[in-house]
Amino acid sequence: MRFYGFHTLSPEENMKIDKELLLGVDGGKLEPTFRIYEWSELCVSIGRHQELRDFPVKVVRRPTGGGALLHGWDVSFAIADLKENWGGSFLKVYRSLANRFVELFREFSVELEVEKNKNYSLDHYFCFFFPTFGELKTPDGNKLVAIAMAEGKRAFLAHGSVYFRFDYKLASRILKVSKTDLRNRITSLEELGINKEEFKKLLYRKFCGLK
Repeated sequence: MRFYGFHTLSPEENMKIDKELLLGVDGGKLEPTFRIYEWSELCVSIGRHQELRDFPVKVVRRPTGGGALLHGWDVSFAIADLKENWGGSFLKVYRSLANRFVELFREFSVELEVEKNKNYSLDHYFCFFFPTFGELKTPDGNKLVAIAMAEGKRAFLAHGSVYFRFDYKLASRILKVSKTDLRNRITSLEELGINKEEFKKLLYRKFCGLK
């Protein structure tokens, strides 16, 4: 698995690279690739089918589906690979990714549950209000790992985020969602006692096959 590198880039650059990785691997021009990145500013990403809303921060559209997600306090990742390498089907890819994250967090003594509901509907605008199949949550139901996916003919792109910290007060003002609702839906590495840099190192090892 090729490692693209650790980067902190603009919202537009991050989404452009992820889309190019999918197209490159799907067209046979790039080998399977994994990247870890952060965001140069607070922003909101929206799913490819969502309507555009006004926020007091920049908004970018993802090449994947799902709901709106606030970025800037998260470690994000993207993997572009051939579907056949992960079981072939959309659901098998999701399941394989989820299991790898379960193993990763177990090394931090954190047990996560994999969302198994396949019949969800996007009845809320924000990602954290509808855990989707393959996403990871704590036993009390707070989402920790958000994952969205897009498919090509042969390849897939899966990208997602884990908050290393979360400013509930500021997020409430940006998203116009109450702090109580946010606290009942989201958790962060900081709240679980996990160091961001240690998480990034383990994430790198888990997906790039290094010891």
